[in-house]
Amino acid sequence: MKDFTFDTVIVGSGTSAYYAARGLQAGGQKVAVVDRQEFGGTCALRGCQPKKYLVANAEAVASARHLVGKGIVASPQTNWAALQSLKNEFLDGIPEGSFNGYRQAGVTPIRGTAHLIDERTIQVDDSILVANHIIIATGSSPRPLDIPGAELAGTSDTFLELPSLPNRILFIGGGYISFEFAHVAAQAGSEVTILHRSSQPLKSFDSDAVATLLQATAASGIRFLPNQVAKSIEKTANALQLTSTSGSTIEADCIINASGRIPNLDFLDRASTGVQTTARGIAVNRYLQSLSHPNIYAIGDVADTGYQLATVADQAGIVAAENILHGNRSPLDLNAVASAVFTIPNLATVGLSEEEASSQGFDFRIQKGATTSWPSSLRIGESHSYFKVLIENESNRILGAHLLRHQAAEVINLFALAIKKNLTVEDLKSVLWAYPTYSSDLKNMIA
Repeated sequence: MKDFTFDTVIVGSGTSAYYAARGLQAGGQKVAVVDRQEFGGTCALRGCQPKKYLVANAEAVASARHLVGKGIVASPQTNWAALQSLKNEFLDGIPEGSFNGYRQAGVTPIRGTAHLIDERTIQVDDSILVANHIIIATGSSPRPLDIPGAELAGTSDTFLELPSLPNRILFIGGGYISFEFAHVAAQAGSEVTILHRSSQPLKSFDSDAVATLLQATAASGIRFLPNQVAKSIEKTANALQLTSTSGSTIEADCIINASGRIPNLDFLDRASTGVQTTARGIAVNRYLQSLSHPNIYAIGDVADTGYQLATVADQAGIVAAENILHGNRSPLDLNAVASAVFTIPNLATVGLSEEEASSQGFDFRIQKGATTSWPSSLRIGESHSYFKVLIENESNRILGAHLLRHQAAEVINLFALAIKKNLTVEDLKSVLWAYPTYSSDLKNMIA
């Protein structure tokens, strides 16, 4: 075996690894990045970016359909093959570009399967890498189904790569992946069903906003089946058939398992000493340092930070690099993390929920309602919307915001800024927003 020495070795090549590697290299370190998959990570290759190509098409189709008879003559149709070609044009070259980008930045990229041996040693195929610090950025993968016939179900990766759109698609799980792809498939012409094990989907979002989203989902022709747990899948003469624990059966041409994601921890399998983990990933302190091994840091979806979001992963990469270079002085700030579900309309949230604000003892008021009678909704034929804004009574600061409407994923960022910078209702009302825009509607949500 060949031995190589680095200051820091990063396992995984996604965006969190990129920010960590660039920060460490700029700080004078000798850094290697190892990945067994194509360089670029989930967000660029199998998640955020390719997904948004499909979502953008669905949004365009839905926008036109909402105005049929109101200025639009006919509803458009999706050419799925052409849409996939457009998406693949974007993806072409990313792995090599990412690999070469690391090298051009002075970081050593290594293709291969890595295994942790101890807190300073990694085996990559027939090589041994020794480092002062190790950053684990191995991400997450779809949670496997543990039922008979599980191999007949695809994953989010399968959906992103479908060469043609099946007539009937069944999604297992009530999270953001199911809902986003369900809306994409429905606008493209599929008959879509979502199967969810409990009564409440999208549990990290405001329940009132989710209830309105379920109305919009039904109006799009998507069938949502709550309190149904997948028991088995079998292949019939002409389809796939899922049987639930309630005894009901559902036929589909394609079944996608979107029941959740789990951290990729197999990198730890050969470690001579156990790295402390939880069900959500590697246990870390607020500096992203392993609770059990001080030379090891974890970032991105494999770290138990409570979030599986690209923006959190990026910031984690920056923070981990700073803490390795300068000692643990930069905690990961998770105040005002905005997130969105790219359904039609968008569902978005930031800050505290009602329950959290109450449990933390805040004295607050709630501004809530629908925007469907507002000009910004009327002019696009929007029939489902909801907003809820939590405002602290004494200070007039924004504590939380929960939106369901067109462009909610963009407007939520303004609320994130307000929470991050402790802006008040008066501060937001004093801004001379471009008008009429979805951003300027913010004033009406906090009045």
